[in-house]
Amino acid sequence: MSEDRIFVGWPGGFFVTTLDPDFRKAFQDMVADLGPPSVVEFRAAGEGWFEGGDDDFSEVDDVTEIAE
Repeated sequence: MSEDRIFVGWPGGFFVTTLDPDFRKAFQDMVADLGPPSVVEFRAAGEGWFEGGDDDFSEVDDVTEIAE
């Protein structure tokens, strides 16, 4: 599975993407808790996906990538 999405990240490895069915609420809650995000970027379909993962939302995003 792959589709275009928007990645939103905060320091400490916290993130949400538009693949979350409750993205708007999750984003609002995270901004309320963590403040403005440090990273907001578009990720094209097929970018950063592992094929054959354990779930449908296997992304490469991790603390190391967010910190860069």
